Amino acid sequence: MTEGFERAVVDLRKSYSPYPMQREFHASSARYRFLGGAAGPGKTTAMLMENLITVNEFNLDDAKQVQTLFLRRTQPMLENTLVTRFREKIDRSLYKKFTEKPFEVLWLNGALTRFGSCQYEDDIFGWQGQWKDVYYDEVCEFTWKQWNGIAPWNRCSVSKDARRLGAGNPVGVGTTWVRPTFVDHRPCDEMDASQRRQYRAEDYAFFPCTYLDNPIYANDPIFIAGLMSLPEALRKALMDGSWDVTGGYFTGAFDRALNVIPAEEWNPQPWHRQWISGDWGFEHWTALYRHYMDDFGVIRTGRELMIQHHDPEMLGERIIAWLVDDKGNFPKIQSFPFSHDAFASTATKTFGATSNSVAMRLGGVLRPYGIPLPLNSGKDKLGREQTMYNLLRKEISGGGQKVRNWLICEDCPKLIDCLIAAPRDDKRPEMIAEFSGDDPLQGAGYGLYHIVGRPAAIPHDEQVRRELAATPDPVANYLIQLREHTRQEKQAQGGNWWE
Repeated sequence: MTEGFERAVVDLRKSYSPYPMQREFHASSARYRFLGGAAGPGKTTAMLMENLITVNEFNLDDAKQVQTLFLRRTQPMLENTLVTRFREKIDRSLYKKFTEKPFEVLWLNGALTRFGSCQYEDDIFGWQGQWKDVYYDEVCEFTWKQWNGIAPWNRCSVSKDARRLGAGNPVGVGTTWVRPTFVDHRPCDEMDASQRRQYRAEDYAFFPCTYLDNPIYANDPIFIAGLMSLPEALRKALMDGSWDVTGGYFTGAFDRALNVIPAEEWNPQPWHRQWISGDWGFEHWTALYRHYMDDFGVIRTGRELMIQHHDPEMLGERIIAWLVDDKGNFPKIQSFPFSHDAFASTATKTFGATSNSVAMRLGGVLRPYGIPLPLNSGKDKLGREQTMYNLLRKEISGGGQKVRNWLICEDCPKLIDCLIAAPRDDKRPEMIAEFSGDDPLQGAGYGLYHIVGRPAAIPHDEQVRRELAATPDPVANYLIQLREHTRQEKQAQGGNWWE
């Protein structure tokens, strides 16, 4: 070993003092390990340190053949968590070079670590190579195919100890395979017959931990208050590490990596069908959402608005401010499905009015601005929930690739939390059980249940613009423009351009 390599090992031992559960994670000899169960115990840090310890065990000759891989489900998640945490936790003196995009670390002994993402299931096959260890951060966000699909390349020519390790919370599409394999120690439903026969419980080690295992967060009132503010089901999962309250109704349908998009992707065009929806409340929250359907039929939901203690007139004023843009213009809203209780006489009595419902009083404020009167959403709970489930999981062709039929912007955090936490009713599994804080789920659901027709026709001028943009050949471009000029002349003369 070189002198520099020896210093790296010594520095590591001085800079990292693992907590008891982290220490057990490092000491395990299991081929597959899962550290997690709740938020805050230092899971990602433990994986980064495990990797650092492992790659530095090799001498200068062998290390050149050692490569490890860290995966996060999407690229933004990768950059905001793993890459950021690496820079925070790993001292610069412990590696030779860190390369940006692709994110790679060249260690002092010549070993290499790569950071990548795997958003779609088949993306896993793009990570062919030889990876001694593969680390999955927030492993419950990955599908079984993404975990197991790397198996042929999870190998190392200078070590027989090739492993897969994960860390994360009991939340996400992957709970259906992580819980049985790691927590319950049995084959998961996603395994085929051969995989079930090969499954060995002793290969899958689970190290449960919560924020209480981390002395920094165990007594941090701000961190604890943040956990306490979550909906009950999600709070139990992220605070207590419970596997019994998440991955319920929308498991198999809602996949955060595929159904959630950046807020900046909200970009309705003037011809797109747009509508709003909401669940009314006074002591409870009023949850409002905007929706639009793009040219391919993909529905996007965004601009979450959560408000409380607003009478109908105050609520109307908030909705007007919510919809108007910087230039004082309003989108062309085609409908406004609203919760049925806003149309009931019992609701109007809250504000001392018996002749006008909450919906009617709200509509009186909105009507002068061209916003449609609220539409009674009805009481078809089963139909509404099944509609959401089917739209979340359905894939359609959009712009040359397969996308989910219902996409939710990141600026709808309460709705996203509800989709994760929504529990299945034990007596009627086709429905969602009642749970506290479900207002966002209902507010958005009313809008999904009342989808406004098919995609609107793309205006002719926009079709021409796209045709020109997709035609790089100048001659072909000229012919398109000539065709359009002829069409416009014929129209001006009152004839058909094709005559």
